[in-house]
Amino acid sequence: MSRFVSAGVRAVALCAFAMLPLSALALPGESIPPSPPGLHKVGCSNIAQDFTRVPPGKSAQDWWEGYPDDDTPRYLTDLLAESANSLVLNLALPRDFTLYGFFGGRTFAHVVLVCYPTTQANGRADYVLPGGQSVPRMQRGNEVPIFTDNALRYPVLLFSHGFGGSPISDDYIEALKLFASHGYVVVAPFHGDSRFTTVNVESFRDALYALLYYKNYVAMQAVRPRALSAALDLVLAHPQFRDHVDPARVGGFGASQGGESLLLMAGAALTTSLPSETSKVTFDPRLKAAVGYIPYFGVQGYPAFGTDQKGLSGVTLPYLALSGTADTTAPISVTEQGVARLTGTRQLVALNGVLHGFDRGFSDDIFSWSLVFLAGQLSGDPVARATSARMTSVAGGGDDVLRIDYLAPTPAGADERIAVEYYHRVLDHFFVTAESAEAGMLDAGVIVPGWQRTGFAFKVRPAGDARGAPACRFFGTPGVGPNSHFFTLDAAECAKVKANPNWMYEGLAFSTEVPATDDCAADRVPVTRLYNNGKGGQANHRYTTSHSEMREMLADGWILEGTVFCAIP
Repeated sequence: MSRFVSAGVRAVALCAFAMLPLSALALPGESIPPSPPGLHKVGCSNIAQDFTRVPPGKSAQDWWEGYPDDDTPRYLTDLLAESANSLVLNLALPRDFTLYGFFGGRTFAHVVLVCYPTTQANGRADYVLPGGQSVPRMQRGNEVPIFTDNALRYPVLLFSHGFGGSPISDDYIEALKLFASHGYVVVAPFHGDSRFTTVNVESFRDALYALLYYKNYVAMQAVRPRALSAALDLVLAHPQFRDHVDPARVGGFGASQGGESLLLMAGAALTTSLPSETSKVTFDPRLKAAVGYIPYFGVQGYPAFGTDQKGLSGVTLPYLALSGTADTTAPISVTEQGVARLTGTRQLVALNGVLHGFDRGFSDDIFSWSLVFLAGQLSGDPVARATSARMTSVAGGGDDVLRIDYLAPTPAGADERIAVEYYHRVLDHFFVTAESAEAGMLDAGVIVPGWQRTGFAFKVRPAGDARGAPACRFFGTPGVGPNSHFFTLDAAECAKVKANPNWMYEGLAFSTEVPATDDCAADRVPVTRLYNNGKGGQANHRYTTSHSEMREMLADGWILEGTVFCAIP
């Protein structure tokens, strides 16, 4: 057990050693090139429509979006020309007035469009829509999907469009094609939001309008995640798709309200009454990671997940938010508050100057961030995970800035350990331990009170594991040295600290790989060491993989000491 000394112990020696000259150091991170186009052609399921059913002066888009006519509901099922060959589910809503209001207990049809990687030889015609968009190589009649490789099981991507839209409205169909070209089976339900409410979120700044229509707005939000889960059920069980998809690799991409819907699907609690009451909608553990583009977390005064976004506490879904700094419908400040509540892998990228909509000048940024993040979370490949952890921007394109980031380590195997970070508010010190007994003692807060988990951690191996170098662990000599711990893999640095009377050697803490020239192998995550420069009269070091945490520490006067460990992603 390590020695934790009270805050009152005098420290007369501060840490003054670093592995590299400060002039040689820079914040770690990688600007990656834009992701190239996917290698696959794309085919899609049957959504053939009879557009002669659309009266003069009306638009088929009203049916895609469920927009009512004189309070008469309209939906895509009214236009389907080959409904027996289209993917349609009937979603029965629970009798829960809090979430669904007067819609509870009723059943609503949801059409689902599925796009998938297909062969180069697939010569099926594109299906041209009235607005000029097209559904690529769409199945007709009883045609079945043609997959690039029938022996493969492809990852699934749930696609949730923005409020009042549809998968074939605006630019959404292009996003479906892009993800399918990269090997995803994209599952996109037509939410038909306007069947539940036509209220615009901007109108909620009018308190009377909010009061009159809020219950229907809550119902619309609560229906969406249930529809996503039901669409996943449909595809995983459907004879045309079930043998071609991998149920263990399910991700999501949501635009605006779709970004909120995926978090609700992952167990977030929705604001159900103004200003702060929340209720959990559902929890679908099959969803493993999600991306939100200009995701809706509510607006100032009306957060989507309760007061201070408390409904996101405990949500572990790995989540990437891509937010526009000029967005007033989904303000980045509100999104930032929500992302900070998440407890798993999380990233927030600011797209400078982007409003609430698809900005073609940022298309490389949007899709490159999304593809790298999803690959890192769904593939299980350590290189993909490490690439996502290292990434700080996309070269070219728009101005993208990583504001929040953390890659949570995967669960430790028998030959692995999780190094958990703690913080002591009174001492203003950080500490890491890979010893489960020590972590339990700190969590209990009895023997050594005051230490709290920060929510950050990285993965290492047990001390003595030959696949890495041992980390020497030191604690300041009581009454002489600093009230702090220090870790190093560097043999020379270890010997130097052992010879310093201000420090006591406590043994080997864990084992991990040594960086070469301040960097790690492609399948490892760099862990950076920072020094508090003797702040408060006590030396302290922090070890972190988070770029955003490093920036905050440097802004607070800490000194960058370089990459010191190479963690397992």
